Amino acid sequence: MRVDHMRGLAVLSALGLVLGASASALAAPPGVKIYQSPNDQKITEGDTIVAGDPAEIYQTVLDYKRWTEIFPDVAKVEITKQNGVDALVTLIGPDGHRDNLHFHNTPAARMVWFEDTGNHGRAEVWAEIVFIPGQEPNTTRVHSRLFADVHGVASLVVSDGSVRRQREQKITKDLVNIRSYFQRTASR
Repeated sequence: MRVDHMRGLAVLSALGLVLGASASALAAPPGVKIYQSPNDQKITEGDTIVAGDPAEIYQTVLDYKRWTEIFPDVAKVEITKQNGVDALVTLIGPDGHRDNLHFHNTPAARMVWFEDTGNHGRAEVWAEIVFIPGQEPNTTRVHSRLFADVHGVASLVVSDGSVRRQREQKITKDLVNIRSYFQRTASR
């Protein structure tokens, strides 16, 4: 079982930037709401409000090179291929960890959607971020959903609760980072 446990830990680690493995729980700060999907226990959702036009904010987030400014856990972005709404992008963390992502965005819905393609059948991870007009003028509700499920041997040693906590931490951190980025750029 020791080898299986090590494989499970390796798969959990491989979720890297997409799940942002962290040992400590992260409480949602004011202005960020995190919750489990009412329809799927493998999906965590979250919301925050930022100042600005949804279409402009969506366009900013579509600029993958800006992810190094928006998300501190992304040190470098490599775009392998970009064709219309599809792109193959590698996010590289400060520690050199690489996440290979396939983007398939939906401009009409102002939705950024991507899946992690580097898990080789050990896990399924995808996320979407939608930019919706807020209730107040010139505000945007940022709604994020993160799906993660561990398969095979790894599922024997990595609990659903552990994956759920990591989804919660990752969405919280990403929404805080998006909110901080747009607060900084709005004040310029």
